[in-house]
Amino acid sequence: MDLKKLLSITTLVLFSQVGFSHDSECLNFDSQKFSRPCIERLIPRSLDLDKTMLEPRAILYSVETETTMPINGKPLVAVLGATGRTGRHVLTELSNREVRIRALSRNIETAKESVSGNYDWVKADVTQPDTLINALHDVDILISVIGAEERRGEKSPESVSYQGSINFVKAAKKTGVKHIIYMSSIGAGGAENFSTVLLNLVLGKTMKWKSLGEEYIRNSGIKYTIVRPGGLVGDSGQLGIKFAQGDNIIGFIPRADVASVLVESAFNEHSYDKTFEVINDESLVVDAWRNEFVNLNKEEFGQIATGNFPLSYTFSILLILVLIIYFIRRRKPR
Repeated sequence: MDLKKLLSITTLVLFSQVGFSHDSECLNFDSQKFSRPCIERLIPRSLDLDKTMLEPRAILYSVETETTMPINGKPLVAVLGATGRTGRHVLTELSNREVRIRALSRNIETAKESVSGNYDWVKADVTQPDTLINALHDVDILISVIGAEERRGEKSPESVSYQGSINFVKAAKKTGVKHIIYMSSIGAGGAENFSTVLLNLVLGKTMKWKSLGEEYIRNSGIKYTIVRPGGLVGDSGQLGIKFAQGDNIIGFIPRADVASVLVESAFNEHSYDKTFEVINDESLVVDAWRNEFVNLNKEEFGQIATGNFPLSYTFSILLILVLIIYFIRRRKPR
């Protein structure tokens, strides 16, 4: 093919990706199962949400600690995604705490057969809002470890990570949940990170929808903790855990270590209203991370990943193409 034609076609494709990558998502949305905002119109941290909390059930209030406690002294913790690979570790961690546990699953019979332990199983599906009110009744703390990747293509990242977050937040507000702990992913706050851009391109814009799910939780009016783990591999408890913010790190961490951080967040008031990343770091003491919550900032969460192909990447690719064509033309015999 003629090099000039190749360059023209490549340029047209790249700029159409930048300029119109979301136009199709802004049109004809009435035919979808649920409506969503046109992403270009979404202004981070200014979602038009009703932050009015419903009155919770009877509680004890301490003037000294300025916190609330269930009347029996044991909070009820519900786990969304309890049958998942991370969810099972969360259940194990909670079993070592003075709490009541409610395990949530889409299929109760399968859950009881596949997960060992005596848990109170309740049906819940984040894509079916009607199931969530009963599932979250009387719940004090909600831990969500659901990911669209766990669904094996059955549901899209949008319906699980984004619309699913909207659904369980609305149910949490209606039932008086006081703290939401949400497992997201490194990359959700790094809009121009190479890994984020790549995952958005090949996995249904998964980071975009996790970002927007996070943002909905942050604007909910409920206390929250958002944990962004790195790649989920390895053995737990072998290495230290590094906390970071701004989505400027990359690394790996075992699921059981992530579960430890999620559960610890439920019992540490310094985790409230914070978003942070976690990875293993062999230079750190294994349990030193338990004192790191206090050092985290409440308003630091990086740049929301919109799913757009970054303009800087487009210019870089164009520059590379121009250089390739230049050197090819120079090497042609005269």
